[in-house]
Amino acid sequence: MKVFKFLLAVVLLLPCAALTLTIYHVIAALGLGHGPWLQRPALWLGLGFGCWLAIYGLLSPSARAYVISHELTHVFWALLMGAKVSGLKAGARGGQVTVSKENWLITLSPYFFPFYAMLAIAIYYAMGLLADVRPFAAVLYYLLGFSWSFHLTFTWLALRQNQSDVRRHGWLFSMVVIYGMNLLVVALLMALVSSHVKFGDLAAQFGDNCLFCWRWLDHWVREVPPLWQTIVRRAN
Repeated sequence: MKVFKFLLAVVLLLPCAALTLTIYHVIAALGLGHGPWLQRPALWLGLGFGCWLAIYGLLSPSARAYVISHELTHVFWALLMGAKVSGLKAGARGGQVTVSKENWLITLSPYFFPFYAMLAIAIYYAMGLLADVRPFAAVLYYLLGFSWSFHLTFTWLALRQNQSDVRRHGWLFSMVVIYGMNLLVVALLMALVSSHVKFGDLAAQFGDNCLFCWRWLDHWVREVPPLWQTIVRRAN
C-alpha cells in the first residue's frame, strides 16, 4: 500500500503545482488596492495573517489551543466517516483520541483542515440567519487570515516533530496530501465567503493551470535528452 501511495503522491505533484497557481489567481481576484478599504478582502486576510505571525514571534503562545483543535479535527472527520470516538484528551503537552477506524483523511485532517477558520465561518453564517452580517465581512476575512496563520504555524511545528500520523502513510504521500489539501481548502473557502470568486471560475482556472503545468512538464521532458547530451559532450 505504501508503494501505491508513493506513486500516487508523484502523480499528485502536478495538480498541486496547478493548485498553487490557482491560489495566486484567487488572491488576485479578491482585490488588494481597489475600492473602499473595508471592502478589500485580501487586505484583511493579510492583516489577520500578519497579526498572528507577530503574536507568535513576540509572545511564543502556548500550544494548548492548537492541540485542542488538532484532536477535535480528528473527532470531526472520524464522525464524518462514520467512526466511533472515545477517550478524547487534550493539553499543552499533547493529546489523543481513540477512533474505531482510520483512513488517511481522519489521520491527516488536522494538518490540512483549519478548525478555527471553519468555526469562524460557521458562526458568521449562523449569525447571518438572525441579522444582516454583510457589513462585518471584513471581520470575517481578518479572522480567517488570523486563524489560517495560526493553523499553518502550528502545523509546521507539528510536522517537524516526526509525527506518527505522517509515518503511517509515508512521508511523500502525507506531505503532498497536506500541501494540496491546504491549498484546496483555502481556495474553496474563498469561493464560499467571497463574491469575487466563483466556484465555476475556480474550477476552470484550475483546469487551465493543470494544462499549463502538463505542457511545461512535457516541454521539460523533451528538452532533457538534448541537454544531457550537450553536458556529456562538453565533459568529454
